[in-house]
Amino acid sequence: MQLSTRQVRVFTLATLLSSGKKVPTIKIISALECSEPTLTRVLKEIRDSYDAEIKYSKASRAYQMTERGQLDNKALRRMREALSASEDLRHNGMTSRVYLDKDKKKSVSLSLKMSALRKIDRLSYLNNSTRSEAVELLVDHYIENLIQSTLAELAEKEKDGLKK
Repeated sequence: MQLSTRQVRVFTLATLLSSGKKVPTIKIISALECSEPTLTRVLKEIRDSYDAEIKYSKASRAYQMTERGQLDNKALRRMREALSASEDLRHNGMTSRVYLDKDKKKSVSLSLKMSALRKIDRLSYLNNSTRSEAVELLVDHYIENLIQSTLAELAEKEKDGLKK
């Protein structure tokens, strides 16, 4: 299950403070990867949503959950499970990202048959684009299919090689 950044922070903070021991502010901020104002908002959310009592010690610059409220062991276990499932999804590449950076381009030199070059020129003429844009169009539309079919062929050959 995919958790939002806010949910990850709330669940992580709840599990960090659930032991009832004092947890240094620096440790919390680094675990949550957030700023102090964000930490304040997350603490408020835990206090409001789960009726938990969290106290701050100025002397030790640490937070301590003195009253769990609705954060019983079952709720904390579910939070830990959701965090680990979300982490697994993130590491398995199931998340999508939007890149707002400008596409980086690199000039390359290709040796192509004249027939292939004429086809690229024709495509660029029909699309009213450059050769580079025509090649990018071809790559975007067809390269993934070629990669998948090549991988399937290699797997088939490897399987046949193991049978012999």
